Amino acid sequence: MHAIVMGAGPIGGIIGGRLARDGHDVTFVDVDREHVAAIRRHGLQVDVPDGPFNVKANVVFPDEIEGAFDTAFIAVRCNYTRDTLETVLPHLNEDALVVSMQNGINVPLLEEAVGADRSVGMGIRMGSRRVAPGHVHTATRGHLYIGHSHGGTTEALEQLNAMLDAVIPSEITDNILGVLWSKLTYTCFGYYGSLANTSMVESCAGPDDRRLLVDFFGEVVAVGTAAGARFIPLAEYDPPELHPDKPVEARMAVVHHYAESWRSDDLKGPLRQLLNGTRLEVEFTLGHVVRESARLGLSTPLCDNLLAMMLELESGKRRLGLDNYAELAACRT
Repeated sequence: MHAIVMGAGPIGGIIGGRLARDGHDVTFVDVDREHVAAIRRHGLQVDVPDGPFNVKANVVFPDEIEGAFDTAFIAVRCNYTRDTLETVLPHLNEDALVVSMQNGINVPLLEEAVGADRSVGMGIRMGSRRVAPGHVHTATRGHLYIGHSHGGTTEALEQLNAMLDAVIPSEITDNILGVLWSKLTYTCFGYYGSLANTSMVESCAGPDDRRLLVDFFGEVVAVGTAAGARFIPLAEYDPPELHPDKPVEARMAVVHHYAESWRSDDLKGPLRQLLNGTRLEVEFTLGHVVRESARLGLSTPLCDNLLAMMLELESGKRRLGLDNYAELAACRT
């Protein structure tokens, strides 16, 4: 297989690195000059539970792509999906698969470009991070779900699954949109937990705080349900148990149980991105929920206002603080 990985960050680097170690012809593309330079000098260092390894991978900048590829893995932030597709499409074989390794619901964008049978969604359950330029890390083996949005399978999809499953547990699902919506509830929770420079242990300690979180989860799950998502259980919670049609006591119990796993040193990804000055994906993740709620005629005041708050935090028009939760709570009335 001749594969191109658009984005050599934690996800693209770890999965693409595993494929390269397994003998596949993998070209990485990235725009981070330090990252590219480090990989060119020292190879891509990948830390995984079964032992760290280094691969001498081919890595280029977008304007240096050459050749034709059988598979394109899209591992950039959702903000850059359209631009990335424009960059990579001229370099793909006519029957090449395009695989989204991203947060959010990006399969429809892929389908616009190459059609449903060549577009693959991927649900990833694997914590990962970039340690330094040229160095990515995960402490978990991980698990992948892949599938076409129409739920059917193809020979190309089965070949892709076999290739991935050889390096990381992977399975074909007939419900990839349900998988992605389930993960999206967790992604949106990350934004909820990033209104103050602290962990959820502090920001969601009391019963009123947790009721607000329950109501927020309820909005996201209600939108996904109305959009036709067939949610799957996550390790953290089962999204349908947080639907607003469920008794509030039962939903509170779900959050109380989940809160037992929270740590005081665990800062959510969007919060770390805000502190580092990294652009957020919020318009294409939580923003997707807000746009779907408008399309479906649903009321989602918490999602709407959280999206506005995150954009204000990103632009510097708002400061991190626990008072943001009080302001969000007032939006319910």
